[in-house]
Parts: sequence; structure tokens; C-alpha cells
Amino acid sequence: MTLHQPSSQTAHRDPALDGLRGIAVLMVFLFHYGGGLKSPHLAVRLLGYLTAAGWTGVVLFFTLSGFLITGSLWDSRGNQHWFRNFYARRFLRILPLYYTALALSAIGLFEAWHNLHLLQKLFTYVLFLQNMPWLEPTALAIPTPLPLYHLWSMAVEEQFYLLWPCVLLMVRNRRSAFRLCVWVFVASAAFRVVIFGLPQISLQHSSPYRDFLLTHAGEFALGACLAFAWRDPEDKSIARFALPALLIGLAVYVLSSLICHGFSWDLNLQYVLGLTGASLAAVALLALALRDGVWRHLCSMSALRFLGRISYGFYIFHILLQGFFDAISRHIVHTNSGSSYQIARLLVAFPLSILVSWISFHLLETPFLRLKRHFPMKPPLTVE
Repeated sequence: MTLHQPSSQTAHRDPALDGLRGIAVLMVFLFHYGGGLKSPHLAVRLLGYLTAAGWTGVVLFFTLSGFLITGSLWDSRGNQHWFRNFYARRFLRILPLYYTALALSAIGLFEAWHNLHLLQKLFTYVLFLQNMPWLEPTALAIPTPLPLYHLWSMAVEEQFYLLWPCVLLMVRNRRSAFRLCVWVFVASAAFRVVIFGLPQISLQHSSPYRDFLLTHAGEFALGACLAFAWRDPEDKSIARFALPALLIGLAVYVLSSLICHGFSWDLNLQYVLGLTGASLAAVALLALALRDGVWRHLCSMSALRFLGRISYGFYIFHILLQGFFDAISRHIVHTNSGSSYQIARLLVAFPLSILVSWISFHLLETPFLRLKRHFPMKPPLTVE
């Protein structure tokens, strides 16, 4: 077994982890465009039923972020301008495309309503506060033709990036850091039990917390646990427990879904059991991708790697341009319902999302990414 350990600051991107990003964003896309649950056609209905599990792609994204960000932060501790370089690199990666999306949505909002007052509501997104329980209803109600409802995950990511370096400064060694990550996972799970698991908690009262940072902190924490375990050359637990953890995580998620009569996340039990199982499965998949084997080979396929490279733009645009994709689909099939419309949406949205994301990556994102060389940090891993 070969593990791909961090070594130099000039490391190439790991192909399997790019492939994991591709799988994650593909899952999210199918979740939003799979549809077909109510179709009279069995094949389409089954597709829609299975793609309801696509929300777990976000779980995989969060786990991967926890692993990579924690590894880079930990290996760079003690370096000059540690804080500055980390935040500068995150800003260069996230903000240009994110604020471009907000600007486009603001233009669409003004063109649709010609009301400057409505633009003020976008400040929750500007400040990455759209996932806060007391602000989320207002953020989701903004009547822009270029929707932003999927950007709750960007708020969770940015809040994690803001707080996690400060948390890591509290620990002195890798073992203590690992234990801290375990406690964060436990605290997140306990929070979900209190918010979503108690019998007296209704769906109406719990729903504002579905996109809250503490609800999803366990996903980042498991990725961080893997980052610390992976850096211990004497720790054989990754090889020993990766496959059992995957099977257990999947079993917990499937059990929760069977009880909920569906794979989606629209019932509280999925946040108590389903999310826990999906998180465990996600970190196990990540661990398997770090080892030589079938899963690493699969994740390293060129198509998945390509999709992973443009996954940020793909995630942003596949919903931002949803109204445009829907209009094209209606024009093609002359209806806005039924299996033909669902299939048209999927076939229209996928290639156009790829095209727009590819253009965004090369013309908007890459010029800013090149500036990261001025803010060096050790990479979380290398390809050997």
C-alpha cells in the first residue's frame, strides 16, 4: 500500500482528489436536476429516487475541505505570515467567482423588479451570513431570477475557514489536535440530536438550522481527523478501518433513508442518523482515494479530474443559471412538466454548466489563482 504524503511546496494536484471533487459536484448536480420522482416511467422514477441521495455530495465536499485545509495549516505552522497567507489564498480562491455570481444575481434582480431596495437583501450573501438561522428565510426569499439558494454551503465553508486556524492554535501536538477534532465531531452530532432529534422539535422549528455551521462541523472534523491520522507513519488505522467505515456509514445512511422512505434530506431523522452515516462514508471514501487501489484508479479518471478542476464554477453556475436552462428545456419539449421536461433539463444544464464553468475557470479564476504564489503555504499532499 502506498500513501501519498506531503513533502514539497511545489507539489502537483493529486489526481484522485480532483476526481473526488468531480464525483461530489456530479452528485449535487444530479440531486438538483435528476427529478423524475413522480414520473409514470419506471426508469425515470428510479433515476429520480436514486439521485435524491445526491445531497451527500456536499458532505463529501466538506470532508475533503476539512482534510486539505487542516493538512496545509498544520504543516505550515510556524511559517512566517501563517495567518495572512492562509486567508489570502482562500480569498483568491473563493471571492472573485463568488462575488461575480452575486453581481450577476443583483443585475438580474434589478432588471426583474427595478427596485434598488431589494438589492439590500443581498448583503447577507456579501457577508456570508445567508446560512444563519435568523437570516436564512430572508436570504432565500430574494426574488432574483438568478437564484442563490445553493450558496448556503459557501457560507459554511467560509465560516469554517475563518474559525479553524484559530482553533488549531489551541493545540500543541498532533495527538491533541486529533482528539480535538473528535470532540468537534461529537459536539456537532450532539447538536443535531438536540435540534433535530427530540420528539418535541417540529420540522418548522428545526429547518432554520439545517445549513448552520455547527450542524455540518462534524463533516469538516472527520476530514481533519483523517489529515492527522494520515500524518502518523506508524498509524495503520487508515488501511484497517477505511473499508469497514465505508460499509458502516453507508448502512447507517441507508437505514435512515428506509425509515424516512426516501434518500433526500427533507426529514429531521436524516440530520440525526443519515448525515452521520454519510459523513463517515465520505471520510472513508477519501481515505480509500489516498491508497493505491481500485477506488484511487477510478477517482483518477480524466473525465472526473476535469470536472473536479472546474467544480467550483460548476457548483456556482448550475443553479445560478437554472432559469436559463429551464427556459431552453421548455422551448425544446414545449412543456414545463413530465419526464420529457426533466430529461431535457438534465441534458441541457449539464453541458452548458460545463462550458460556462470552463470559461470561468480560465478567464476569471485562474488569473487570481496564479497570485497564490505570493502567499506560500505547504501543500496538504503530493503525488509521488
